[in-house]
Parts: sequence; structure tokens; C-alpha cells
Amino acid sequence: MNKDELWALGIASIKSLETDWGVLASGRGELFGCVFGRDSLITSLSLLKVYRKTGDAYFLQLVNKVLMRLAELQGRAINIENGEEPGKCIHEFRLDKHEHLTQALEPWHVSSDGSMRNYDSVDATPLFLMALYEYLSVAPPSEDAAPLLRAAHRALAWLTEHGDSNRDGFIDYRFHPDRKHGGLRVQSWMDSSESLFFEIQEEKPAYAIAPVEVQAYAYVALLEWADYFSKEAPTFSRDLLMRAGNLKRRFNSAFVLPHGKSLTLAFAVDGNGRRLTSARSSMAHVLWAVRRSGQSAPDGILDASLVPKLVKRLLSPDLYVPSAGIRTLSSRSRRFNPVSYHNGSIWPHDTELFAAGLENYGYREDAERVRAGLLRSYRHFKTPIELFGYRRGFREYEASCRVQAWSAAAILSGLA
Repeated sequence: MNKDELWALGIASIKSLETDWGVLASGRGELFGCVFGRDSLITSLSLLKVYRKTGDAYFLQLVNKVLMRLAELQGRAINIENGEEPGKCIHEFRLDKHEHLTQALEPWHVSSDGSMRNYDSVDATPLFLMALYEYLSVAPPSEDAAPLLRAAHRALAWLTEHGDSNRDGFIDYRFHPDRKHGGLRVQSWMDSSESLFFEIQEEKPAYAIAPVEVQAYAYVALLEWADYFSKEAPTFSRDLLMRAGNLKRRFNSAFVLPHGKSLTLAFAVDGNGRRLTSARSSMAHVLWAVRRSGQSAPDGILDASLVPKLVKRLLSPDLYVPSAGIRTLSSRSRRFNPVSYHNGSIWPHDTELFAAGLENYGYREDAERVRAGLLRSYRHFKTPIELFGYRRGFREYEASCRVQAWSAAAILSGLA
């Protein structure tokens, strides 16, 4: 497949996933053929980048639909049975066909209208704020702005009032001990139970869990909305800036693990302040999630002086496979399995975020090499696949969805 054919594949895939509710995470007949907040928002951020490059109004219209629908689904009350909190962005929404979850051994909560609304996602809310700010920065003035701005206020309130449940300065998640219904015990993008562990100790990490990438998203969201409200609400703006500064200081103290000429970022900090030290691709998201203002240097949560060391670590052969992408977990880890869900597999959208992060900091040749490997994987599978394994060649992950929204958006973002 040449680049034109890959572009056509990306467009066709996105259009096949579009619905009245925005964009489905995967094909209608696949396991995740419903609305996921996180997936919708990373897809939207990728498509907004494509819109900036192409000017194609379709992408802007689709992102508008995604944001409007997610604003409708935003949490309004506290419900420990599905993780809902005021202002929190939804994790998973199914109008119907949710029996595999709601009639399971540990059934998930069903709403009064018969739909399934689950809010077990710690990253969707800061991602919503990032996508909404980016959308408003490129969209023409519209009546749509009023409900979206109300949603932004609610999301910021969640970030500042509910997002840090143990008041240690980080955005975190927990599974409520009194909850009677099922749900996700792990609530970052690597949300499988296999993905949360200490590299050496056998004991389980304690709630609340603060994932590395979520801190980066929250930092950018606070900066962007501080800028947005700087004139009309200067006191509020200063509060957001102060929170962002405090988060950055705490982050560089708690998450950075120096290793000579390189460094690793802990992929999470648990409720007892212990760091989960295994090297994961999620630390590349701190390069992707940055605030840019004009021609100024990118402002991300990691101190700029440490970026070259992180780049060196991310490009190391235990994490980065030049012909395929970046592994979710280092091959040096005792938990490494290249055909697992999150412990060594390669996710195309994750690899594109890595490439975009390298590009943010001027590592353009490295970004091009990463994208070349990513495009090679699309050519191999001939579809925007959810994830795959790589061990002396491409390996199928048997439960992988064949058409995944953020994977399709990664094609377009990488080619734009």
C-alpha cells in the first residue's frame, strides 16, 4: 500500500466508525464498537492536527460532534457504582448490547434508561479539556461554544475537586471499596489488570494510582484553560496556573528515575507514594502532551533539560522496534510478553503519539523513522488494527479489533 492508499484507508475507516454519538472505538461488530471517551478524544486530537494541515472541514465537524456528545454524557452526580462524578468524562457508553458486562458474574451498573454508562477512566477528563481547547482555537465562532464552555467549567471542577482523591498533588484513580457493581480496577489507558504491578515486589500497588501520562495531560489542560480565562476570569486563571506549576514540581520530583545518560519515568505512583518503575511507552506521552504558544518552545510537564535523556531511553532497543513501533513494556521486564494486551504489545496510536512527541521537541528525523515503522505495520495488516505483537516479525494478538478509531486517526495524523 502506498501513502495515498493508506490515506484512503484511514479516511474510510474513520467514516465507517462515525455515528450520531460521535465515533465508535472500533467496528460495529467488534468488542469495542461503542463510544469510549478516551478513544474518542485521542482520535479527535489527531484529527484536529489533520484539520490544521489540510483545512478539510469534515474533521472539524466530526470533532464538534464528538465533543458535544461527550458533554451530554459528562458526569452530573456521584455514583460509586459506575464511577460517575460531577464533571467527569465518560469512559464507556453503550445504548444497548451490553449484556456481556451488565449480566456478567460481577455485573456492571445499568442506568435508569437501560443504557450502560461507565466512568472508570482517569484520563478522559483532562483529554476532553485538551481537545476542547484545541477545537475552540481553530473553530469559527459558533453558538455551540456556550454548552461546550459549560462542559469545560465542569471538567475543570472535576480536575481540581475530585481528580486528586488522596490530596497528594497528582491526578489519580481508585475503585471504591463499597462498590457492589463491576467495573475497571485499572483506569488509565493501559487498563488491563495485567498492566499494574511492581517490577520486583509481588504485592499489589495500593490505591490511589497516579499514572504518568495523566499528569502530563492535566498539566497541559491547566495551562491551556488558564490562558483561555486569563482576561475574563484572571483570578481563576491564576489559580489554574498555580496548580499547573505545583503539579510540574511534584512530578519532576516523584516520577523521574535517573539512569546515567538516560532516564526512565515511573509509569505510576501508588497511594503509598511507591513508584512503579517498569519502563513503559506511556512515558512517551509526556513528550506528546505539551502546550505551545506561537513559536515558543513546547512546555510539557517534564523539565526541558531532561527531555534528551528521556528520548534516549525511549529509543532504546528494549522499547523501540524500528520496523514496527514502540512496545507498551520493556523487553527487560519480567512481565514482558510481546503478544500480551499491555505488557509488550505495540499499539499503533501509541506509536504515533511517540512520533508526534519527538516532533514536538525537534527530533524530526527520529519521528520520521518511527512513523516509517508504523506505516510498515499498517501495510502488513492492511487495516488500522488495535494492537499487535512483534517478535522476529509481526504477530497477531488474537483478540485485537481490526478497525480501531485512534489507529485510523494515527494513519491520517502521521501522513498529514
